[in-house]
Amino acid sequence: MGENGKGRGMSVDDIGNHMSPEEVERYSLGELSDAESALFDEHLLICDSCRVAVEASDAYVQAMRAAAGKIRSKIDTKAGVASGK
Repeated sequence: MGENGKGRGMSVDDIGNHMSPEEVERYSLGELSDAESALFDEHLLICDSCRVAVEASDAYVQAMRAAAGKIRSKIDTKAGVASGK
């Protein structure tokens, strides 16, 4: 994973390495392959620090998605008023 320094995808050898901040973000956004996600899931079973990082990232992603939804709703409402709908 992040600390292997090899710049390659994850492998079974990476299960004991910590996730990089970029990998945590990709995990939270659901942008990993099924194989990468499975490795992360396994790593999270044994690593409290990565689990905490993922929980924080998940909370951030959820908050940003909620905020984006509110903004879209306001834009849609204003667009509807402006068009006379």
